[in-house]
Parts: sequence; structure tokens; C-alpha cells
Amino acid sequence: MHPRLWRVWTGIVLALMLLATMPACGIRQLARGEIQPPKVSFQGLKIYPPTARGWPLGARLLLENPNPQAVNLLGYDYQLWIEGKSVAQGTSQQAVNLPPLGQTVAEVPIMVQLPAVMELLPQFLPMLQKQQQQRQFHYQIAGSFRLGSVMGGIIPIPFKFQGDASPQQGMDFLQPYLR
Repeated sequence: MHPRLWRVWTGIVLALMLLATMPACGIRQLARGEIQPPKVSFQGLKIYPPTARGWPLGARLLLENPNPQAVNLLGYDYQLWIEGKSVAQGTSQQAVNLPPLGQTVAEVPIMVQLPAVMELLPQFLPMLQKQQQQRQFHYQIAGSFRLGSVMGGIIPIPFKFQGDASPQQGMDFLQPYLR
């Protein structure tokens, strides 16, 4: 093999070995417990006025960093289900920076498409009748943030929150937007 070609190949192999070991450092730190994944807790759901595109919501999530160093999250994905039916899903590349041993509130924007709302409407109308007002509807929000310091953001930090609400609570909450 020509000496110049040999040096190029040697440089490429060394560069690949270096790149392969760099992300592994973050995985080893995570596996050894040196880096703790951020804690995610649900703070609430904000409802915005409907638009021509759908009904925008904002899931407010509290992110807590238990580490003595800053942690960067490279975006997130999410899915929203109401009564077991997926009504919204999305992904974002928006970075979230968590200060050392600190916390921040992130609002995950969710756009519920109008056809999904219209499909659920027949289920909710009977619940508004007096004899069925005690019935609750179930919702669930799930997704994950991508931990930036480990393998370029492919390690997910999952979250999942669920609850129940009465149709009357939902109508009281939506009343300002239905006028």
C-alpha cells in the first residue's frame, strides 16, 4: 500500500475510534449513576383558543436536574390520548437547558386536530346529560425528552401522565372559548 494512502486510512480509523468512544463516555456515566436522568413531573394543561388548524394545548412539565452539572435536552416527542383514542402527536427539536441541581418548566405545545375533536364529540354529549354526569373521561400524555449529553441525543427520558376529568369540568374549562 502506498505510504500516503496508508496515512489516510490510519487517520480515518483513528478518527472513527475516537468518535466511537466519545458518546460511550456518557453512556458509561449514566450506567454507573454518575449522571442521573432528569425528573419530569406534570404541572398542568393550558388550553388556548381554537384556531383553523385545531385546538392548541400546552402541557406544562417541570424538569428537575439532580446532577451537579448542567444537562441539555435536545428536544422531545409526545402523544395525547383521550378515551384511548390518539388525538395529537408531534416532535420538536427545541432544546431545553437544565441548570446544575436546578429546574425549569417547559411547555410542550400540542395541537389537537379538529377532526379528532369532532370524532370524540358523540362520546361526550351523552356524558353531559344529568344521569351520566358522574362518568369520567380518561386522558393520557406520553412522550420523551432526548438527553443531549449521551450519544448525541438518542437516549430518551420518558414521561407519561394520565388522569380523569368529568365532562362538566371540561365544559367549564372550555366555556370561555365556546361563546
